[in-house]
Amino acid sequence: MTWTTKIGAWALAAGLIFVAGIGLGWKIFRPKPVATVETPAAAARQADGSLILERAPDAKAVPAQQIPKGAKVERIERIQVRASSAPAAATAPTNGSGQPGAALTPALPSTTTVDLTLLRMPDDTQRVVASSPDGAIVGGVDIPVSSAPREPKSTAIGGYDLVNKAYLAGYLHKLGPFQVGVVGTYSPLPKFSAFVVVGMSW
Repeated sequence: MTWTTKIGAWALAAGLIFVAGIGLGWKIFRPKPVATVETPAAAARQADGSLILERAPDAKAVPAQQIPKGAKVERIERIQVRASSAPAAATAPTNGSGQPGAALTPALPSTTTVDLTLLRMPDDTQRVVASSPDGAIVGGVDIPVSSAPREPKSTAIGGYDLVNKAYLAGYLHKLGPFQVGVVGTYSPLPKFSAFVVVGMSW
């Protein structure tokens, strides 16, 4: 191997180590985001009828639900819902023979309250617990968006061709089902080559 080849190989290796070191250093030593102090804010009705809830910070607020062991309360929400149609009137149930029974079936409340609490779990994930003083919660779904797993879009590659004794490095980016990118090689001639590559994922 000539000195020119050695210098090229060392330069390529140093470049890959430098890029990897920067990425690792940033991940380890990047500054932690400073928590924003939230202040009171009024409720706001939006054009689609939804309501941005009033914000009322209270460090001593107590959630309406039982909190799992190890969980930390992050936010407490209370929502009042009014049915779109008028509530049903109180009715007297029959006793099976068509005659009214002794007790009246209570009318549905004009508004329903739902209490929600956002929790930070011991594994640093978040969960939402729901309850209502007006009835039983029968279902619901908590849909993480910003913290949901995302498919990686970029790939950095590096390697060594044992047959042609060439070093290679490249970058690929995912566009839908395709992978597009550039790959460069350096062989001991010395000779440098570059390729545009396209692949497909399935």
